[in-house]
Amino acid sequence: SEFQAQDEGLAEEATIGDFDELGATMPFSMSGAMDVHGGGGSRQGPVASVMSHTSARSASKVECVLNEERWAMSTNEKLENAKSLQKMAVKSMMENHSAAEQAHKFNSAANVVSSSIKKKLLKTQDLCKGLDDRIESVEDTIRQVGECLFQLQRAHRCKWAPLNVVERRLELRDARPIQELVRDHCQEALEHERNLLVEARVALGGQIEKIKECLVALDRLGGELREDLRGKRLTARIDRGCLGKRANLNSSINAKDRLVLPSLQDIPYFSMPPAPSPADAPGRGLQNEESRQEFTLRLVARALRAEEDAMRLANESDALMVSTERECTKASAQAQAELSRRVEETNQLRRQLEGQMVQTDETIAQTQLSLSKMHQSLDSHDKPLRALDKQFAARSQRVPREGARDLVHEEMEGHLSSLQKSVLSLKTKAEATSEILEQLRRSKQQMQEDYKNKIAAQKIDDVCSKVTPRKAMALDRTDPRGGRCREPARRKPPLAGLSGGFEVGFSQQLASLSGPGLH
Repeated sequence: SEFQAQDEGLAEEATIGDFDELGATMPFSMSGAMDVHGGGGSRQGPVASVMSHTSARSASKVECVLNEERWAMSTNEKLENAKSLQKMAVKSMMENHSAAEQAHKFNSAANVVSSSIKKKLLKTQDLCKGLDDRIESVEDTIRQVGECLFQLQRAHRCKWAPLNVVERRLELRDARPIQELVRDHCQEALEHERNLLVEARVALGGQIEKIKECLVALDRLGGELREDLRGKRLTARIDRGCLGKRANLNSSINAKDRLVLPSLQDIPYFSMPPAPSPADAPGRGLQNEESRQEFTLRLVARALRAEEDAMRLANESDALMVSTERECTKASAQAQAELSRRVEETNQLRRQLEGQMVQTDETIAQTQLSLSKMHQSLDSHDKPLRALDKQFAARSQRVPREGARDLVHEEMEGHLSSLQKSVLSLKTKAEATSEILEQLRRSKQQMQEDYKNKIAAQKIDDVCSKVTPRKAMALDRTDPRGGRCREPARRKPPLAGLSGGFEVGFSQQLASLSGPGLH
């Protein structure tokens, strides 16, 4: 009955799970075992099971005492285990509380990290904006300098045509007659123009090389700026992604779904970071950030200086092109004016020679007439002289007493002396006139030669004044000294009565320079 009361109290206090556990640990006899965990039938209460086996348990009282002791011992053990677990739970809760407080401190530090990231983002955005503006400015400078390079190359090429023209003019003037190969104002003007054109091409060529080097430097700087901008944007994207993940995490806390924190082994790449390098050592973050910003600022400043140098070089190039164009145009106009002036001077001298030769011809004719008259005068003295010779011969035959010097003899001697003086004077003047006549003839011949040279020089200067870049190129192809001589392509024969082109006409003009002069 005591065992039955205890079983009833135990049945009222214990739950079904505790009773199952108690029944699993409590030993029963083979005949009085209770079916507590029946699998197929309905679950029977412990009181009914004990009442049904009262007679069997009375018979084994000793066995029940032993079972009671075992049962009490099992309960005591469970109580002690529960107390120890309670103490462990309290200790674990205290540790969890301290860990939560520590985690709260760590979580509050996340705001500082977020603020630092935002500040760095602002700095990075400012640097990106500065880099973007500088890249755009560098590209605009490259376009301007490229346009300047195109203009320089065009100006350099444009100087070749007038240089070829002036060289052809100098070559043509070298073909003048020897008497006309003098260093005149026209020659000086042509040589001055050639020197200016050569110096201009050299200066423009040097400026072209400088512009090319500047473009290469600007392109290299642009690449460095773009590379730095790419790195800055990647850094900003990563930092912005870090802020974005935290925002998504906060939004997920307010969601209806339950937040389950992953365990440490579920977090990928959860390991200790590698040992920091000297540049990444703790405490060098501010210095590294300043170094990063300083590098970008130095790069931007270097790009700005390069742009200033490039624009200064472009302005110098523009000034050089303007000055060389002005000087070369002035020298070309001066050479053209000197050629025209030389042609006019030669034409004027030619006209003077023509007039002088006409006058010389008239003077020669008059001198020849005067000389013929003098010869006639000399011939007129021959008859009186012969008469006086006969008279002196006849009077020499007189007798000695009559052969004395008389008045007639003196008159005859005076007449003879006067005739001799007249003949001598006429002869001297005739010789002088003959010499003058010979000099006139030599002068005429010299004037004729000079006239022929003047005509040749005038034709050459006239041809030089008409030389154009196209004609100079045509002459350059026909001149074997230029290195561009080539066999001309087959062409159809020109029509009868028409010129065969500039080459034929110009060749005929040059061939006419060696033609016969005036007679």
